[in-house]
Amino acid sequence: MDKYPKYISQEKQELFERYLLNEMDKAEQPAFLAKLDADASLKAEFNEFKKLFSAVEETSLHEKMNEYHKTFETYSSKEATSKKRFPFRINYGIAASVILLLSLGGIWYFNAGNKTEKLFDEFYSPDPGLPTVMGDTNNYDFYEAMVAYKHGDYDQAIEKWKKLLVTQQQNDTLNYFLASAQMAIGDEKTANAGFLKVIANKGSVFEDEAYFYLGLQALKRGAIPEAKSLLELSKKEASKELLNQLPNK
Repeated sequence: MDKYPKYISQEKQELFERYLLNEMDKAEQPAFLAKLDADASLKAEFNEFKKLFSAVEETSLHEKMNEYHKTFETYSSKEATSKKRFPFRINYGIAASVILLLSLGGIWYFNAGNKTEKLFDEFYSPDPGLPTVMGDTNNYDFYEAMVAYKHGDYDQAIEKWKKLLVTQQQNDTLNYFLASAQMAIGDEKTANAGFLKVIANKGSVFEDEAYFYLGLQALKRGAIPEAKSLLELSKKEASKELLNQLPNK
């Protein structure tokens, strides 16, 4: 891995940030994901941006970076007022410098989690979903939500499936795909509860997948022993591959 993040144009930074902040509309989000899948270089830039974005988002680093940033750049009033969440536009050279300075004081946000984050990004993708056969009117609402899910409209799928869950709380298929959609939008706590319901339903066809996703989310948190324990309970080939790559901890 390079010592410093590579240069990413401001146009791309703005595009990536809009996706990570859920500011894209329903049509733009799936188009963006498809573009990432088709362009390996763009996907690599996005993953690079996401790592720095997460560090800025989840720690007080953004405050230090903003102070440091002010000594180097002056933003126009238009740029300053356009920000909805971040008080600055990430500058990769400056961000890398701040991170390096902080690391000298014993604060290093990437080294500890870089390996697990990289593995999570490599192995995670939302479940592709079920074939959407709309002929069965008894399951029409479920499959209507599945169409939304497969198009990347996870919020709409969640809304529809949650209504069905009121009267079908033990349905493992419903719980599994609802949890999958919640994981896709980053709602880890709720997703984990859904996957646990699937596992509690003994003999569920989604049991291996549920253990796999629970293991991935533990890995994302940096809980390596927990991740290993969960992945060992999944018979998915991807679980075995991931276990072989986990660091000893």
